[in-house]
Amino acid sequence: MRRYRTVIFVVALIIINVLGLSFTVVNKGSYENSLYHRFTRQRFAWIVSDPHPKYPIQAGWANVTITPIAASSPGAKERESIQTRALVLDNGTTRAAMITVDLLMMPPSVAQLLEKRLPKLGLAWKNVYLGATYSQPGLGGWSRDYMGKRQFGPYDEQRVNQVTEAILKAVDLAQKNMGTVQIGHTQVDLNGQKELSAPDNRAGAEALHLLQLRKLTGESALIYSSYARPIPIGKATDSAAKGDFFSLSMQQLDKQTHCFTLGMVGAIQETNPSNQIRSETPQALATQIATILSRQELHTDSTLIAQTTPLIQNDPQVRVSQNWRLKPWLAKALYGDYRAELKALRIGQTVFVGCPGSISAELADDLLDLPIARQRTLVITSYNGGDIGQIVPDTYYYAENSPYAISQTNRFGPYTARFFEDMTQSLVSSLK
Repeated sequence: MRRYRTVIFVVALIIINVLGLSFTVVNKGSYENSLYHRFTRQRFAWIVSDPHPKYPIQAGWANVTITPIAASSPGAKERESIQTRALVLDNGTTRAAMITVDLLMMPPSVAQLLEKRLPKLGLAWKNVYLGATYSQPGLGGWSRDYMGKRQFGPYDEQRVNQVTEAILKAVDLAQKNMGTVQIGHTQVDLNGQKELSAPDNRAGAEALHLLQLRKLTGESALIYSSYARPIPIGKATDSAAKGDFFSLSMQQLDKQTHCFTLGMVGAIQETNPSNQIRSETPQALATQIATILSRQELHTDSTLIAQTTPLIQNDPQVRVSQNWRLKPWLAKALYGDYRAELKALRIGQTVFVGCPGSISAELADDLLDLPIARQRTLVITSYNGGDIGQIVPDTYYYAENSPYAISQTNRFGPYTARFFEDMTQSLVSSLK
């Protein structure tokens, strides 16, 4: 009997130690006093304004197709070829690039390689804006962390290198095809099916943004961004084979407009969109957009400003319950230790803001209500090469019936959304 008590005591002691090493309470302290807020704030003091432009914006664009790759997620079938797209812009003092890939997100492993190699092509990392088309959920193999491998399959270095090389080739081709462009921006309210023009006459996160660039030769490029609905990861169903309505409509735009289309997914809408949006087909939407583009007013502009701000996150808060979270070492071991950055790119009067994860439509609406959004047209996009999970309004942090997975949301703590609002306001305000 005495021996059993000893065994029970030892086992209990081991369990207590494991729990103590693996879990801790949620940090509920004010974010203004947090290290991540102070360190990130200091970065804004280092921002230097770009020199005055020398000439109107020039642009070049190119896409590179990656040959068919077998899907790596469990249960997924083989997918079609995917494309990487690059749009390079230059006004004589600033050279920037927008890059997207036909994947669920811009893989952090690819972004890390691009940061090292793009400067060799003449692009400063702060001027590189990344995104994804939120498609091909069965294609993985680019995640090194444990949870990423479970979702997207085992890490495949060859695949990561293949995507990286395709992006670099697209950027190189785009830089060899530069020319002066005229630009024009239009918002479309998908609920009301009408065009919106001014920043204060917008449809919120559900708006479809169209930024058209046209060379004097008549060649056109279209930056296309809108919200998307969540799609199953690793499923082989027909509805999820290529992606969400957003990515399917982008494919139709390629066919109907015959212009270069660079799509970047915006906010991710967890709740069901309106019946009107659900009944719209990608073909019908592409036809409507083609009509809008044909009558869009274009003008030359020289305003081109880009910035990147690292978001310091020494203590990720991955929760397992309302008040308990994983210890930082375990959170990083399970979910990866990826650098988070907030990116902004101003083209004329339109400012793109890229977030290091999935931005919810509700939080995107809050960002569009910031004071700076009354002066500029903001376009919020997700998955800029970081992966800190979902970024949602703070009201959901302790909500009992939240539609969001507790381990996936707001990893900067209870004030994550407020922190992102503060950083977005400051970053966009610096683009003068």
